[in-house]
Amino acid sequence: MEFKILENLTSPSELKNMSVDKLKILSDELRQALILNVSNTGGHLASNLGVVELTIAIHRVFSSPTDQIVFDVGHQCYVHKMLTGRYDKFFTLRQKDGLSGFPNPQESEHDIFKTGHSSTSISSALGLAYAKSLSGDNDSSVVAVIGDGSMTGGLAYEGLNNAGNSGQNLVVILNDNKMSISKNVGSISKTLTRLRSKSGYFRFKDAFGYFLVKIPYVGKPLYRRLNRLKSAIKSYFYSSNIFESMGFKYIGPIDGHNLEMLIRVLSRAKSLKRPVLVHVNTKKGKGYSFAEDKPREFHGVGEFDIGTGNSNQNGQLTFTDVFGKTLVELANKNDKICAITAAMGSGCGLTAFKSRFPKRYFDVGIAEEHAVTFAAGLAKNGYLPVFAVYSTFLQRSYDQIIHDISLQNLKVIFAVDRAGIVGEDGETHQGLFDLPMLLPIPNLIIFSPSTGTELTAMFDRAVYTEQKSCVVRYPKGNCIEYTDFPFKYPRLNYETINNGADTAVISYGHEIIEVINAVKHISVDIVKLNVLNCFDDKLISDLMGYKNIIFIEECYKIGGVGMLLEDRLYTDGFNGGYFIIAVENDFVKHAPACLLRKQLGLDSQSLEKRIRQITDN
Repeated sequence: MEFKILENLTSPSELKNMSVDKLKILSDELRQALILNVSNTGGHLASNLGVVELTIAIHRVFSSPTDQIVFDVGHQCYVHKMLTGRYDKFFTLRQKDGLSGFPNPQESEHDIFKTGHSSTSISSALGLAYAKSLSGDNDSSVVAVIGDGSMTGGLAYEGLNNAGNSGQNLVVILNDNKMSISKNVGSISKTLTRLRSKSGYFRFKDAFGYFLVKIPYVGKPLYRRLNRLKSAIKSYFYSSNIFESMGFKYIGPIDGHNLEMLIRVLSRAKSLKRPVLVHVNTKKGKGYSFAEDKPREFHGVGEFDIGTGNSNQNGQLTFTDVFGKTLVELANKNDKICAITAAMGSGCGLTAFKSRFPKRYFDVGIAEEHAVTFAAGLAKNGYLPVFAVYSTFLQRSYDQIIHDISLQNLKVIFAVDRAGIVGEDGETHQGLFDLPMLLPIPNLIIFSPSTGTELTAMFDRAVYTEQKSCVVRYPKGNCIEYTDFPFKYPRLNYETINNGADTAVISYGHEIIEVINAVKHISVDIVKLNVLNCFDDKLISDLMGYKNIIFIEECYKIGGVGMLLEDRLYTDGFNGGYFIIAVENDFVKHAPACLLRKQLGLDSQSLEKRIRQITDN
């Protein structure tokens, strides 16, 4: 497919001299390029299709990188990447050594931050703006592009509160597409709906101003004089809103697919040299019928067929699917079970639960901190909340887990999805920090299933047996049941395959599959941990007689389970060799998960080689 304008675009500055008609052709080319490439690489499609005209207008009006642009979450930066000289590499999106699916300063000076989490843009943009001002730069702008879904996160309002009266040259663009991943919820969504419904004021104002300035001689002076009545007219048509109350100049809502209007409004916002919020309405999935009809399904996709919109995935059950089914079955028997999500209901497998138990389903918006403390309130009054959340987003609620759950000794279940290596979403999304974060917290039991059967059994135990809060962490991807899987009793804290060897290999979760394949032809005992932070005396006693212990985990070595067990063993008098094979202290970049395991030495072939080196000495 030929993209005449896009293929020859080398810098966003070239957009400034293009006619609007040519920019509209570029919009069509960008959409086709998005659909073509994401169908092969997977990625975030619907959100990027919705911001094509908006991103073009931003680069037409502002001058990146002198004017700095911060994308909230960052998954909607694909158009930005293509407009800033990376179109020729766009086919490598999310592939090993290819373009990241999120902004990345190592790729381009036009990417300001590595952003993968929600609601951060206004705070970071304000810091950038203040730094410019302190350095004597009072001319260039900072632009924060934030979606209405991200506006459900508390950090966004901390930023707005601090920025509104700062006097800084900051433009916040609210990209309002009426949804995040799941449907937007709460009073903020309702506020934005009211703002959308009152756009008649802005149409009136533009038409009235256009009429006046065309009157010979007196038109422009009259317009300037009447402009002083703007506040009175505005009060009549459109009452003050939350953004103006915070000190922002509010402009909008405007059509986010009208290039001429976007360019005009953003130019005006840039000229004001003060905090401005531009409210833009866009359609998620714009230009691709399947994504328009099912924006949730096309938010984050794998490979798909362009002609039908059908996924090229194999259709196998994932761990997320098994969790969703398990939770519904448990809730059928226990009317105290509630499900909580932070705007990730479908992504975390809660669609069936929501349909079956709508009164016990709570979507709190992109507000993980609130979700945990809200769960504490439910638990205090006798309910059993299950907070389903990706590992990378659980990081945001660390203080609440400690202060509001553990310290109060309340029972909450954390269903931690995407634990371990997640692959193509890269550094901001790898689920490698949850264990170093959670292991030191008292009153918490951490489970790690290897199969779907184990996942179901561990949730059952978490609900009916344990008295403390529980974490059940499970990986992204297919949930394959192994007919010859040697471990059959996931209700035990640990299980052992005893071959009478002098070396024990210990692991847990998904990684135990790699271990089993690695040691098929090596004489070792295998210890599989089901509970990761409860080392009972029998386990320690069983391990004391080994010459060597090799601990293997898909987790950071520092602060991981291996180091925790090592400390316990040597404290109790172990005098053998202890080896940890885990992820070293560095961020793991994007690539397919199988390639990352090989790169990190956690695949079966690499493990076999390393285990032989240890056992042969």
